Amino acid sequence: MFHGSIPASVQQILCTIVKEWEVPEIYVGCSGNFTIERTLQGAVPARLHGNDVTVYSCLLGRYFSGQPLAVEYNDDYSGPMEFIRGYLEDSPSIVAVVLLLSKMATYLGSRPNPYYLKMIEAYSRQWEALFTATREKIERITPFLASFYAGDVCGWIDTIPEQAGFICYPPFFTGDYEKMFRVIEQLIRWDAPQYEMINKERIFELFRKMVQRPYFMFGTNDELPEFREYLVGISQTTNRGVPLYLYARSRKSHIVMPVQNVSSPLLPRLGPQEDIGETIQIVTLKSEQFHALRSQYMNVNIKPGSESAAYGVAVDGKLIGIYAFSSSPTLANWDKYIDTPTMYLLSDFPVAPSKYKRLAKLVLYAALSKESKLLAERISNKRIRSLVTTAFSKRPVSMKYRGLFRELNKKRLPGVDEEETDMSKRYYNEGYQINYGALMGEWSLAEGLQLWKEKHGQAEGRNEK
Repeated sequence: MFHGSIPASVQQILCTIVKEWEVPEIYVGCSGNFTIERTLQGAVPARLHGNDVTVYSCLLGRYFSGQPLAVEYNDDYSGPMEFIRGYLEDSPSIVAVVLLLSKMATYLGSRPNPYYLKMIEAYSRQWEALFTATREKIERITPFLASFYAGDVCGWIDTIPEQAGFICYPPFFTGDYEKMFRVIEQLIRWDAPQYEMINKERIFELFRKMVQRPYFMFGTNDELPEFREYLVGISQTTNRGVPLYLYARSRKSHIVMPVQNVSSPLLPRLGPQEDIGETIQIVTLKSEQFHALRSQYMNVNIKPGSESAAYGVAVDGKLIGIYAFSSSPTLANWDKYIDTPTMYLLSDFPVAPSKYKRLAKLVLYAALSKESKLLAERISNKRIRSLVTTAFSKRPVSMKYRGLFRELNKKRLPGVDEEETDMSKRYYNEGYQINYGALMGEWSLAEGLQLWKEKHGQAEGRNEK
């Protein structure tokens, strides 16, 4: 029902540490979807206080603390959701409307296309049933906040009693959530708080204030040398995934690391001197098979996410490469650049060594094929138009994607200190971050293999890296 979540492992660490605190009040900055408060509810005797600035969090926070919502329909709005005017009758109804609109944010706030219009139509047609079910869930939630403050967390901390507990997991990407929930503010009027946009400089100043307190905890996506003495928890949800760091004043330390199951697929692999055959197919891989192949062939400095589905590309029964999709929701507005809906290409790589310099492009031909498009639609339960991915390159262009994908956007990365020895940090912070996209279904697997052979199939005696 709610957006996003702090991983369960982080919730466990958080709860264990906070149970050590002997405090009557706990304040949570940047509540988001109230995961921290809901985790602590009933687990600790302290009264809980929330804080945030987005319309989504503020209206939920006010409801969970028993405050009036002070919302009315925006008469200036004209669009497909005008009918919600009749549903803003009381607090549970308003919260239900906000939750449903937040699920529709991508469709309502992006450039119209046939799929988005169909989704808006489907939500509108089923609105009564969705609204009733959501409202019933909301009514079953007993208010669990002693108070909620709508405003800047960096100023709020100065008003909080010194002996109270303070917890904060701030956003590290400026403006993402404001953009995500902007569509809700087009439909309703509410007394929005005034605040200064948070950034890393202000976040660090907030952390410096927090460590002066006897009871504090904050979480980050990066290890912070300045606060190393307070590092009490590390959680990594997937192998080689991005770890989450927890800082607090605590007698115990906690670390949660994944156990990765791996197994080798039964398919033989293309040998170093073997020629590419004639018959190409896509083979579904189990997660443990994908993990094993990824660990063997992919750049060790890449921190991969969790795949929704993984596939092997085989020619004449010989595995030549692997790719994986992610259908997880994203805040990216790809509709500004390419036909949507999109599927995200999480990972793609060839087996190695081989005598083909551009074997990686054959994996991409397969990933973009008509057969692959059907697989993408099967796991997402919707029509897919395009495939998008992200490359990190020392050069302004990634040669692997050039010619098959077009550049959607690009940014120059900030670089790292010359003495930096963490190669993963170098990978993600040097050179360029480039987003690429391409239409899916422009050729069949067989046609893709033939195109690759004509353009890239010369054996040049160089190993694919």
